[in-house]
Amino acid sequence: MRRSIRSKGLDRGASERFLPAGWKHNPALETGGRGKGQMMIRWALVLAVALAPHVAGAATRPTPVPPEDRVHAVLRVALEKAEAELAADSSSIPVGGSIKPAAVDPRVPALRQRLDAMGVADTNPAPVVAAAEPVVAVAVAQAQTVATDGVDPTQPELIGPVAPATLVYDDALIRRVKALQLSWGLRDDGVVGRRTLRALNFTPADEAQALRETLARYQPPPAHGKSITVNVPTAEIIAFENGVEVLRTRAVVGSPLTQTPMIQSNMIAVKYNPDWTVPPGLTKKYKAFMAAGQYEEMRKHGVVVKTPEGQTFDPAQVPPDMVGTMGWKFWQPPGDDNALGLLKFELDNDQAIYLHDTNNRKLFATDNRAVSNGCIRVENYLGLAAWVLGTDIPAVEAAIATGTTHFARVPSRIPVRMTYYLAYPDTAGGIRYGEDVYTLAEGS
Repeated sequence: MRRSIRSKGLDRGASERFLPAGWKHNPALETGGRGKGQMMIRWALVLAVALAPHVAGAATRPTPVPPEDRVHAVLRVALEKAEAELAADSSSIPVGGSIKPAAVDPRVPALRQRLDAMGVADTNPAPVVAAAEPVVAVAVAQAQTVATDGVDPTQPELIGPVAPATLVYDDALIRRVKALQLSWGLRDDGVVGRRTLRALNFTPADEAQALRETLARYQPPPAHGKSITVNVPTAEIIAFENGVEVLRTRAVVGSPLTQTPMIQSNMIAVKYNPDWTVPPGLTKKYKAFMAAGQYEEMRKHGVVVKTPEGQTFDPAQVPPDMVGTMGWKFWQPPGDDNALGLLKFELDNDQAIYLHDTNNRKLFATDNRAVSNGCIRVENYLGLAAWVLGTDIPAVEAAIATGTTHFARVPSRIPVRMTYYLAYPDTAGGIRYGEDVYTLAEGS
């Protein structure tokens, strides 16, 4: 049965009030197929006219812009500052051997000038001491002695030429270099080596380029819940809660040959007292040792050959070709010497990439921390474990002290993102510029 227009609450006259001027109603067209077409056209026009004000309003209404992420804002301001300084004169220090404390080096004046230009001050300047009252008799006696034989007995005898003081890498300058090293995340030993020279010669143009590339790559952390960022160029792990940084620690990341992949996965569990299956790259190296009859390296670290059934053998008892076939593998039991240390942070990716403690914690104090096989070593593994599990460090230490290998699942999955930010805000309010260790920057 044909439905009447009136059933929709509009009679024909009402509907025609919405139609364009000049529209002529033809009653003869309301029957048959042409009549239905006429009615559909009429209603399409009615809807178009009725919705026009709303569509126009939506088109002119500004799209809501979310508030700028804090890290993005800091990077943007740093870029504006670097671009404003592009024309500034930035004298560089010639590249050469390391400048060590107390050394005499012709580059010391340039080093002092560069630190002045960078605004790096002495962290502990020597106090100004008022001159003591002269002792006239002693001064006269000394003057007479020097006058008679030309030698001052109160001064040490000097052998060879004396270096000008301006070329000596002195204590005040060492303190300034150490302050610079700390701000760059370098070992503050005062030695001006390759990485410290890079920091000293990093120009506003270099800063601007690093900041532009970081801003192009940057993704803010999730606004809700916990998340983790592993930044490869600065070799750092940063933990966030509701988008706010709550923990930061040094990391050891993949080397240029065994790179940490730029992936995102989820942390699902913490493994206490983990065992370790030797990765393929190191397996190849160990098999070469076995073929040469060299077993000391493996025995030194407690590495054995393990079968799928769980049997273990000393490497000397197994033909090298057996390893890597039929489930036979190099394996290291839990313990203080285990390569994964005392904790492993399990991630749900298919590339066998995870975070873990280490048995070689000295690496965290080095400048080059891109030396792993791809996985990420964590300096503050206790603090990170307590945070992801929602507990405290004593509870984590107690679980480790059991000596047993067991898992603790995180309360909810935590997104973990591997990033390649060449510039990132540090905890002191400045910018830390990482090294392009994988040569991924534009033009590299």
